[in-house]
Amino acid sequence: MRQPKFKNINVTCPHDCPDTCSLVVTVDKSSGKAVKLKGNDKHPITKGFLCNKVNHYLDLVYNKNRVLYPHVRVGAKGSKGKFKKVSWDYALKLISKNIKTNLEKYGGDSIQPYSYSGTLGMLGYWGMSERFWNKVGASRLGRTICIAAASTAGIYTYGAACGPAIDEVPKNDLIILWGTNVASTHVHMVPFLEEAKKNGAKIVCIDPRETRTSVMSHWHLQPKPGTDAALALGMMNEIVKNNLHDKSFLKNHTTGHEDFIKKELPKYNLSKVAKITGIKKEDIKKLAHEYAKAKRTYIRPNYGLNRHRNGGMMTRTIMLLPAITGAWKYKESGCFVGSIEEMWNVDLQKLQRPDLLDGKNPRSINMVQIGNALNDKKLDPPIKHLFVWNSDVANCTPDSSQVRKGLQRKDLFTVVHDTFWTDSCMYADVVLPADTQLEHTDLHAPYGHYYFSLTQQAIKPLGESKSNQDLFRDLAKHMGYKEKCFKETDESMIKNMIDPKHNPLFRGVTYEKLKKNGWVKGDVDNPRRNYLKKGWPTKDKKIQIYSEDTKKIGLGPYPSYTEEFKKSEIKKKYPIQILSPATHQFIGNSFVPVERLRNMASRPTIEISTDDAKKRKIKDGDLCRVFNDVGETYAHAIIKETMLQGVASTQKQYRGSLVKNGLNANALNSQELTDMGDGPIFYTVLAQIERA
Repeated sequence: MRQPKFKNINVTCPHDCPDTCSLVVTVDKSSGKAVKLKGNDKHPITKGFLCNKVNHYLDLVYNKNRVLYPHVRVGAKGSKGKFKKVSWDYALKLISKNIKTNLEKYGGDSIQPYSYSGTLGMLGYWGMSERFWNKVGASRLGRTICIAAASTAGIYTYGAACGPAIDEVPKNDLIILWGTNVASTHVHMVPFLEEAKKNGAKIVCIDPRETRTSVMSHWHLQPKPGTDAALALGMMNEIVKNNLHDKSFLKNHTTGHEDFIKKELPKYNLSKVAKITGIKKEDIKKLAHEYAKAKRTYIRPNYGLNRHRNGGMMTRTIMLLPAITGAWKYKESGCFVGSIEEMWNVDLQKLQRPDLLDGKNPRSINMVQIGNALNDKKLDPPIKHLFVWNSDVANCTPDSSQVRKGLQRKDLFTVVHDTFWTDSCMYADVVLPADTQLEHTDLHAPYGHYYFSLTQQAIKPLGESKSNQDLFRDLAKHMGYKEKCFKETDESMIKNMIDPKHNPLFRGVTYEKLKKNGWVKGDVDNPRRNYLKKGWPTKDKKIQIYSEDTKKIGLGPYPSYTEEFKKSEIKKKYPIQILSPATHQFIGNSFVPVERLRNMASRPTIEISTDDAKKRKIKDGDLCRVFNDVGETYAHAIIKETMLQGVASTQKQYRGSLVKNGLNANALNSQELTDMGDGPIFYTVLAQIERA
């Protein structure tokens, strides 16, 4: 019998997206090359289709711009950096020698790891790497650059309880997409929305911008950016005034609702909220009544909201709407910001081995403020060794010109482990080749649904590229570390993570099932997750309308609206608020090397209102300079009648080296932090725009 020429292997999309798609890769057995990649049609969320980006994933794997061998820098740091190819042994000896020298001279705090969500495989994200840095005793990294404010808001309010995911959406009567462009950044929610529409549900989109999602919704409301808490509070006030709140639910399941209703909500009458948000009184009233009168309701915010200075409180306030109406009584209803607090709940003692610190207590640097840290001459000890993986630090951080200034330091030894020659590589002393998702094994826990999945190695690593796991195993060997944990296999580490005693969602999930099927649904019906019966995972087992946590950090105990800009910031000099949301073609910088996607994106753009363009004599397509006291960037104007006056929108993390002055919109951002969670304030940005 003739043997089949091809084999199919289950893989998972590793990129920073709620969907975490299950993929099927076809490999030519004779060449060992992946020849086809498609969405798994058996996966209940993926449903056999992929987003615009991952459809081109093989173009990412077999790409001429990949880093395939270790390199060391020759010459100056920066955009014109030159490199020569070296062996892995040479590179690792150089790195380990530098680590040892700095440990001896300056101590562990001089060694700064820097990583984030370049891959969301749980091993690649925070597995062997954390064991290694614990053994080194290196400085900690506050990984707050994405979801910190929203995640903190959720913990303060509901504990680690995340609500119903997107496959429950079609059972609801009213769905609010609040600050999320699902058509571009969460596309596997769209079929569930279409099903809900067929069932008679109304879709409301709340977003300052017109998007692909707003035009597919029944109703689009455009609040001024940063005013969403006022809108939610105005809705609550109208609901309570008209006796549409669920008194029984509030009494049995919440803390602090009495004073909140009596003393706080009356501050948010329709006239005041209309003035704050820019939304008409009648529309706020209509939204409140439609939401409260619908039997089953579902609110889907996303993480854009938490990138305002007041983003934590905005998210917390929106999350409390279903507590006011009692929507949580229905399994499919409530509010879902993400599932990461539950899905990523693994035993970090076993995974990361903090015991390897051996009593050391390293300092922590917030990744949002790495620019300050690299340039702080009073920091003792200074950062002398920066090790970057899963991240493009030169592009993704606020105040990126300050970051690049720090990366230029001659006394800073920088290592970058990446799949591509990113802008960060240009500042590195050593560049190490990273593999892609098809070249290793990992466990995935999504943040947009409750299906665990496994990536299985489909092809051999290209060139001499290594997974994050293997890199840190090899580095541990070069450092002379003898602990058995550095030799543990990926399979063993994954099996140890799948622990139903630690996380009830793992009940019924096994490595063998994942390997055979590619995915297994978490046990969402586990009795330990019956929060209506067991109570919420908070200190008094109730939803915290009154929060001691927010009171302690100076925000007051109740949800409230605060203006996101300080008085000193509101100037005629910089009248335009700059938003920088995720794009349709890229996930941060991850897919920029794919030529077809880069051609679709064409060039950096900035959406601007007709009135704002007219005042500045800007025409469609004009190259514009966008600037403030922090920095500047360039983008081509797209004039939109639907854009709010005084608001403009440009791409998130567009690769700086493709922009006129080498810097993306993050050059405009300060390194200040959000109201809770110490996250970045990417959207709290005022600037001026002029024709270049």
